[in-house]
Amino acid sequence: MKVEEPFSPDLIEGKYYLTPERFAQLIGMGDRLIVVQRWIDLGEVPSRIIGGQLLVDLSALLKQADSAK
Repeated sequence: MKVEEPFSPDLIEGKYYLTPERFAQLIGMGDRLIVVQRWIDLGEVPSRIIGGQLLVDLSALLKQADSAK
């Protein structure tokens, strides 16, 4: 019998994207989306446009944070 492994993504090596709204919720700033949007506009939070939609590049953000250590 095959046992399924739980999904455990490698966020740094993979490519993972979030909407700005979801990213704001995850960092506890769901009520301050305008601040998160400003960070994106300033390039402080990496983002990509995919299929015409602006998405936060979570993988790039984690790499950026890791290199800042």
